[in-house]
Amino acid sequence: MTIRTLGALAGVALSAAGVAAAPVWSTDLGDPGLSGSYVASFAVHDDGSGEALYATGQFSIPGVPGGSNLARWNGSAWEAVGGGLQAQYSNAMATFQGDLILAGYFDTAGNVPGTAKLARWDGQNWNSMDAQAESFLNSMWDIAVHDDGSGEALYIAGNYVNLNGQTGLDHIARWDGENYTAVGGTIGGAVPLIVLDIHSADLGDGAKLYAGGRFLTIGGVPALNIAVWDGQGWSDLAGGLTRPSGFTQVLHMVDWDGDLYVGGRFEIAGGAPVSRNIARWDGSAWHSVGAGFDGDVQELAVFDDGSGETLYAMGNFNNSGSTPTPRIAKWNGTSWEAVGAGANGNVFGAIVYDLGDGPALHMGGGFSSVDGQVSNRVVSLLADAGCPADLTGDGQLNFFDVAAFLDLYNASDPGADWNNDGLINFFDLAAYLDDFNAGCP
Repeated sequence: MTIRTLGALAGVALSAAGVAAAPVWSTDLGDPGLSGSYVASFAVHDDGSGEALYATGQFSIPGVPGGSNLARWNGSAWEAVGGGLQAQYSNAMATFQGDLILAGYFDTAGNVPGTAKLARWDGQNWNSMDAQAESFLNSMWDIAVHDDGSGEALYIAGNYVNLNGQTGLDHIARWDGENYTAVGGTIGGAVPLIVLDIHSADLGDGAKLYAGGRFLTIGGVPALNIAVWDGQGWSDLAGGLTRPSGFTQVLHMVDWDGDLYVGGRFEIAGGAPVSRNIARWDGSAWHSVGAGFDGDVQELAVFDDGSGETLYAMGNFNNSGSTPTPRIAKWNGTSWEAVGAGANGNVFGAIVYDLGDGPALHMGGGFSSVDGQVSNRVVSLLADAGCPADLTGDGQLNFFDVAAFLDLYNASDPGADWNNDGLINFFDLAAYLDDFNAGCP
């Protein structure tokens, strides 16, 4: 079901410049959706039967045996994949060398021995990656495909120890499909040590691997909770990220428009105050991103909802400064704004993918409703095809829209310059009526 969220407009003076498009949600993936705790992340993968959207986390598929912690969308419903993952949860997925790699804190995949914490799905069967990670101390939190100049490989982040039986191979490692090797040394510091997120990005000087989490050093180099690997060694990012008290953590990174955006739990970047829990790295210095948020930023994604490509932040926050932004927020270039009424539970993962109805931002987490609509653990924000003549934002074209335009026109409001020629005259009225008569998609 697709829902356009409506704002209460009674008694509000209309201005075209101030009319924000209402978000267009689809609850197809979330009604009935998934049951259990949460969806952690998504991947798009072709296992030989066609490209499909996969979800992982800690959940089950209602009424579907073997649907624990991993699901594939078949175009109309969620289905099980290879008997699912046994016990606990999964955190991340990635396609590598044609297979779907799962990483998390599970005992086995499809009850296949040797698949604890890391497993490989070849489209027919689960396969061991010889991680030898059965110890309850081991957990994998993120994986990413990256080429540091020595060939494409899978990088594995977490708080594991002795991966593949190799003493000292811990917290971050490289797998080329056969062998595990260290990545410039491990992390250290007097904090609960863990690498929570890794991200491959080219900010204009070649592809590099960024690592974030909870650490004070990496590869023997001082680095507060975030660092970059250039294929030869680790480097600090201008003092890193921290906070006055309590532990800091980097939870997610995304590159956009030549910069790296970082979300998590922090208040200081490069030794100076920064917007809470989100910051921008331009390659040499840190910058604030609006007022930040009052809770952890768990996920960041770049998406064009029809009004232009921009950044979305998701997590367990409720406000950005004095603006309510319940767990989902959109960057408008100067500040964060709400996306409808938001979600009623944490949002942990997101992916942009076209399921056949146009690009959409699919979000997963521990919520059961979004914008007041039932959507269990998954929801989709659709790209709005747009209906510019619908000035009241109610999804209908009628007398009230014409009246709203005439109010703008009579007040010589810039919003009445419908043909964007810098003038407000009869030609704007004619242009508006053309759009009005064309109707909404």
